[in-house]
Amino acid sequence: MDVKWTGTGGVTDTQSYSWVIMNAIFDRIAQTSFFSSFVCKRINRALPIESGGPVQIPFLGVYLLEENMAPDGDPNAGDIRLDHAVPIGFQIIMKNNNSDILLQMMDQATWFIMNQLFRDNTFTNRCVTNMPDNTTFEGVIRGRVRERWGVTGATQEMPVVERLLELVFRFRTSWCPTEFPDLERITVTTAFPPGDAQGQSETHQVKVVYEFAPDSVPTPLPPDP
Repeated sequence: MDVKWTGTGGVTDTQSYSWVIMNAIFDRIAQTSFFSSFVCKRINRALPIESGGPVQIPFLGVYLLEENMAPDGDPNAGDIRLDHAVPIGFQIIMKNNNSDILLQMMDQATWFIMNQLFRDNTFTNRCVTNMPDNTTFEGVIRGRVRERWGVTGATQEMPVVERLLELVFRFRTSWCPTEFPDLERITVTTAFPPGDAQGQSETHQVKVVYEFAPDSVPTPLPPDP
């Protein structure tokens, strides 16, 4: 049986914040001036890339990598809270007869990605973004760049390079229980301080019952019978 919970009614009811962030990045990058002409763009690593074929290079891939989750605070205090470190990988493959120009293009590609993402307030704002369900993240905690060179073409003389950019995004989640019975009634009874039998017998005690209805202000009711 499913655990009952109240979601937002949006995409984050069924998809993780990592998925939302990755797709938001891909949507922002894929249609920019630098990458709009790339013939192949993906968010899935399942299919191979044909480096010798004319239809898949230049290539852009944006992927979710190995996500790490650690306790946010003491793991045994309160509800479960997690600190997420989400690596987003960028795979860029290009080829050019001139290897020096190709190296310059690769550096330009990664610098372009960082400028497009880090300067976009609709993406980086800590309070309000235009990502689904106003998804936010705290920051980028680390990154790295790697390259792999090779050759392609009929004569195996066309330089081809793959650049891998990895950026690690950080956000937090909390997981609160939702299966609680509703608080419907509270009974309050006064009591004279103990140790004064005469005072207790002479003091009128008050008993008030508060009943709570959904979306209403608590109203004193007559005492319980």
